[in-house]
Amino acid sequence: MAVYETEEEQVEALKKWWKENGLSVFGGIIIGFSLLFGWRWWQAYSEQQSQIASDSYEHVLISIEQKQAQQANSTADKLLSEHSNSSYSVLAALNLASQDVESDDLETAHARLQWVMEQDNSILELTHIARLRKARLFMSQDKLTEANNLINNIKTEKFKASYAELRGDIAMEQNKPDVARTHYIEAVNSKDLSQQHLSWVQIKLDDLGPKELIEAAIPIDILSTPTTDELSTPFTSGLDKTTIPMEISISDLATTDELSTPITSGLDKTTTPVEISISDLATPQTNR
Repeated sequence: MAVYETEEEQVEALKKWWKENGLSVFGGIIIGFSLLFGWRWWQAYSEQQSQIASDSYEHVLISIEQKQAQQANSTADKLLSEHSNSSYSVLAALNLASQDVESDDLETAHARLQWVMEQDNSILELTHIARLRKARLFMSQDKLTEANNLINNIKTEKFKASYAELRGDIAMEQNKPDVARTHYIEAVNSKDLSQQHLSWVQIKLDDLGPKELIEAAIPIDILSTPTTDELSTPFTSGLDKTTIPMEISISDLATTDELSTPITSGLDKTTTPVEISISDLATPQTNR
């Protein structure tokens, strides 16, 4: 660094430096203040716009609650046009879609939900909610292929159980109980459902019953068809062709107190032998 011998030389050096760099320094100061005030203005403006969007969304909810559909749609349209990037616009669209479903205007509901899905939402959960609702709307219209395609290959951890449950419901509509069981088990095991919702999915799973068929527990010998050899062997094998006396007492069957009309009328209350011959049941195979 140069060493100045006199104060005049120092002043001359300072003047020279300011002449060369003063404009840049002044410009930097202006830019700094501009950024500072600009940032504060943007924060105030964003907060103001957020408040306006919040008020509009509240008016939409009030109109929906009071069944004022026209007023709700008018306020929501203004909200969506002026604050389309706001989360309040997305929430308003979701609520209006529910109103459309209640009014049986399913096409408009589909359009609103599709609009939500196409937005670059800062709250990603809203996109998944719209997708799940749109898929269930397809289910209500028996458009199972469209519903299934909408949620296929969607990988997310937070809504994993909800997607699994919905896939199970679609499989049930398609008469695929085994596939439904797999998805319901996945939903139950994901453990990201509320306790009440988890109980509901468990009921769906229990209604499917055990996976194994009841016939699987029955011995095969009981269900199998007898062979020719088995049919050719009489079941009286090993028994003598004799008469087996069987004594049945009329008093063992009924008494006068048990029946209004005694069945023993005209009969002695004695033991009556009944003879049953094995030959009456089957004829043994004769030797040739």
